[in-house]
Amino acid sequence: MFKGILPSKRISSSEFTMLTSLGDISNGKENVPDPVAVVQAKPPKGTLQKDKGKHEKSKSTNAPQGAPVEPVVMNQAFDQLLDELQIPSTLRPKLAGMDATVKAAMLKSSHVLTANPPAATAAPATPRTMRKARSIESITSPHAPLSAMSSDSQPRRGGLWGSALAGKSTTDLHAMESSDKSHARGASFDATRKLSSAQAPMTAGELVPSKSKEKALGKGITAVKLCSILSSSSSTTLDIEFVKKLRLMLRNETASWTEDFLCAGGYSALLTRLNEILEVEWREEQHDDQMLHELLRCFKALSTSSIGCFALRSSCPTPFVQLISLLYSDKKPGDVATRQLIVELLLILFELYPSSSLPSNGGRPRRETWRSTGSSSNHITLPTPHKNFFSLIRAVLLTPAPPPTESPATPVSPHAFIESLHRPRIYKSYLQELSDVCRDYFWVFCHPNNTVWNLLEVDEGRVEKPKAPGGMTGGVEFEAMGYFTTHLKLVNAISKSVHELNMSKEHEMSALRFHADLFSSGLERVILISRKASTAYYPTLHLELARYIQWASLARFELPWTVSRLIGSPPPALCKVRHSKSSKGDGQIPHNSPSKRSAPPPGFIGLPSPKRVEPIKLE
Repeated sequence: MFKGILPSKRISSSEFTMLTSLGDISNGKENVPDPVAVVQAKPPKGTLQKDKGKHEKSKSTNAPQGAPVEPVVMNQAFDQLLDELQIPSTLRPKLAGMDATVKAAMLKSSHVLTANPPAATAAPATPRTMRKARSIESITSPHAPLSAMSSDSQPRRGGLWGSALAGKSTTDLHAMESSDKSHARGASFDATRKLSSAQAPMTAGELVPSKSKEKALGKGITAVKLCSILSSSSSTTLDIEFVKKLRLMLRNETASWTEDFLCAGGYSALLTRLNEILEVEWREEQHDDQMLHELLRCFKALSTSSIGCFALRSSCPTPFVQLISLLYSDKKPGDVATRQLIVELLLILFELYPSSSLPSNGGRPRRETWRSTGSSSNHITLPTPHKNFFSLIRAVLLTPAPPPTESPATPVSPHAFIESLHRPRIYKSYLQELSDVCRDYFWVFCHPNNTVWNLLEVDEGRVEKPKAPGGMTGGVEFEAMGYFTTHLKLVNAISKSVHELNMSKEHEMSALRFHADLFSSGLERVILISRKASTAYYPTLHLELARYIQWASLARFELPWTVSRLIGSPPPALCKVRHSKSSKGDGQIPHNSPSKRSAPPPGFIGLPSPKRVEPIKLE
């Protein structure tokens, strides 16, 4: 078939014209052998064997140097490394359970960092083994860093942690709200002294104009310069790559770097940038929404160090109240990952205020001082006026929802007789977010035969073990169900904290009152819809549902009939004890009449006892 296309005979090379002669070709540009090159002769066989013997001998002599370190010595060195990095106590048990090889690699990398520190252009940074005794005298308003810029546009080293406030104590934001207008910051900058090149103000565009400069960002910039750029730039004009680099440095750099950043006013600058982006009426999806996402990641990165947790406690409940108000408004982010970051920041509150936190005394708030040892001088104190942590997280969740954009100018109030019949549903704004997820991703809940698992029969280790990605992972449904599961984790964490209070049933802060308020606000409908999600792709969601049912049962709350009749065993692969003969319908509702009630699972507490109803006889 190719006879009409291919020539009948091979064309001789004489018909072609050579444009470049072989003599004009330079060496190294074409595949022409270099006559000058000298070919190395092969060494004799005896030499190879001799070199091989020397190599093996040197390898055997160097073997003792790479011998594994004893576990006791390694654990002591690893604990010392955690102390130097100011790892919070909540993360230490997870890091202590890592493999010995991973610990050895972390110790080796830490030795490399201390042996080869980066060349600093300004004054030498504080070593990791030393801490500066800085703390807070008071909390400035989020717009304070803007006033830190003088008429010459020179940044002051102050803000949240000024050098003039070193060694002093901190108070909460609640106590300083009334005195913000009359608050004067201590002088921490000499106006006659000129700034060095490392402290000169710099725009974010000059900092990261290209990828080549982005790679060199972490090498030549200091924490003070980062803070000055963050303070002098607006959120709408700030480069997103700059905020990403800031988040990486807050998470990966040493604790002394984070301390220098906070002492230069970095936390106050972060609060200012967050308030600016939240006050934007219409955020741009390409820049503003991404800027909000990266700023939230910066706040989350602060929770990885003790000095960062100290900063987050300093202005609590800011910015958590502003974030939950954003979640309740019609300006909430459309990206599920950004909303999940807001819920994760609420979960960080449980790490910031452990169960040993002291209650607020109502008058002058207790002061918490940062010491050079990497810990607080006193016990952690709850913000005013909260006596326990459940009061704090409850007040955050009960933040009033902002009015909708198209709301009428004059609010409409119901009549008096309608207002008297109204039942308070205090958690309706919060549960509306969970209900919206069930509405927006309705096609996920397509398994009506699923049960609500009995936690006593669930093997939690098998459910929470990491799995390789596959199937439905990575899609919008998987992301939404992860966000929904994070909400359930928050509800379970609150249920645990209120259960530890052990209040009486009649008390407003009791566990029974908490669960009753949740069900009156619409949690029953959320449970009935969410249990229809796939048990194969979303087992963690079902586990969190089972944990909540367990907390409600421990509070002696009587579950509604629509929920209690659905409680059953999990799938056979996730049970603690696998039965030899498992039926095909395990993990699903038995097909019986809705009016008949099956016996409660053995060992389960809190379920209402079945009541026998006598039929009505008509004669």
